Amino acid sequence: MVIVRDPEHSDGAPTIEGTGIRVKDVAAAYEHSGYEPDEITQLYPDLSLADVHRALAYYYDHIDDFRSSSSEPAAV
Repeated sequence: MVIVRDPEHSDGAPTIEGTGIRVKDVAAAYEHSGYEPDEITQLYPDLSLADVHRALAYYYDHIDDFRSSSSEPAAV
């Protein structure tokens, strides 16, 4: 799956295609809640381990965009 932005879903936030799961939610689970990538697949059963890593890679590639947004990442 790929990371997509759809203005009609999640206010255009980057999501994992076909799941509606926002990149920032995966990142929050990893960074703020301390979940390991394989544990995140248990939180979000629609995601494969590769999807989690892809979301985290997108997050870190665009970290300034995420950190400069007015809202904090959602907690899991």
